[in-house]
Amino acid sequence: MAKTVQREMQTTSKIVTSEDGKYTYLYTKELNGMEGKKGIFIMLYPTRNQENFFVEDSTNVHIQNHMRELGLRAYSVVNLFSKVTATRLSTRGLLVDTDNLEFLEKEIFEQLNTEDTEVIIAWGNSHLTSKAVNTAKKRILEIWTKTHPAVALKQIVADGLPKEISGVHPLYMGIRHSNAKWKLGTFPTKKELKILAERERGGKKK
Repeated sequence: MAKTVQREMQTTSKIVTSEDGKYTYLYTKELNGMEGKKGIFIMLYPTRNQENFFVEDSTNVHIQNHMRELGLRAYSVVNLFSKVTATRLSTRGLLVDTDNLEFLEKEIFEQLNTEDTEVIIAWGNSHLTSKAVNTAKKRILEIWTKTHPAVALKQIVADGLPKEISGVHPLYMGIRHSNAKWKLGTFPTKKELKILAERERGGKKK
């Protein structure tokens, strides 16, 4: 019989929500024994709360499958909006989530160890015509630039991914580029701020 090798890896999951469970501010998963940095993915809206945060969805599965390639041992998910949504986000009557933005600024960005953590824009290209969505994106980029002016934000890239696509969502990557090697590239913060400012003024919606 050939010699065998056994390896054990424990997974730790954490979630930060409002007391009533209607809002989720942070979801974290760490693979104990994996080497690498921590990643903070900024996405669109949460689907997990205290009751179901242990259930894996497609987005988390795709991230986990590519953690080693991305050089991550742990990752957290924060969002543009904190209200838990079981289905696709409705932008009808949607307002900027000021409490969520304050949480991102005070509890995430200001507490960040940038030497050990990568912040990854992964909100995708949904709802490009929503004023609330575009305003939230712009404010997050402005808060980051104010808090960490010399540190670049990151995004997922891969061979075959069109260069004009920025801030791609992990679910899109998992569907279109699941077999590609995922890497972290620089997110074009200044360019995106210019585009978002144009949208805010009612100009071109690229």
